[in-house]
Amino acid sequence: MSTEWPLRQDPEAPVIIALALVNDPDALGFVVLDDEDDWFISDGTELSDDVLVNRESFGKLSLREAVELLPQLGALAGLPTGMAADWDPERRTWLLSSVTGSDDEDEDVRLLAQRRAAWKYEGSPDDEAQISSGLTEIPTGPQQPVRAVRQVVREQDGTWLFVGFEVPEAEDFEVEGLDLEHVANLYPDVRSVLRAAPGQVYDRATPDGDWELVEG
Repeated sequence: MSTEWPLRQDPEAPVIIALALVNDPDALGFVVLDDEDDWFISDGTELSDDVLVNRESFGKLSLREAVELLPQLGALAGLPTGMAADWDPERRTWLLSSVTGSDDEDEDVRLLAQRRAAWKYEGSPDDEAQISSGLTEIPTGPQQPVRAVRQVVREQDGTWLFVGFEVPEAEDFEVEGLDLEHVANLYPDVRSVLRAAPGQVYDRATPDGDWELVEG
């Protein structure tokens, strides 16, 4: 692991981790970064309502110790809060998703109200946006493809579609759903076009190019 600390969180911050991973790091299943910017790292086991079961299955490490055990965590430096990432061991790739809620409904309501109050763009931060699947993946291997949005579409019904440069022009592609706010945090250069009206489409020629209104 590089001597430069890869994550924004305090390396001595405690993380909850599945005890099975301490003996078998290859059993990594998924991670969650909660709204407090705290990590939960699992072998695939979910937290239980039974405190005793959780004590048997999970323990605490410092974030530094977790990254030493699982260096692929360093690739998630830009992961926004409220997101999860499933680990694909064959492809050495993280697959991102938006967390839909917790067991504390009152807290979920409070946090959602805060998110909506702070949102400065069209739609709502918790709207599900469609995004080309390549943009929801973070590879950790030596080959790092360009991860940037090429096209932003505001459909007539107000929904959003984001297409990455990994998608060839005029070809079909698969999409995943992410919270609109998470797309904006993963790819902050789209924020300047998040005031698009329904029916408008923005394109750009290069990952660092200017957005051009091409429809609507």
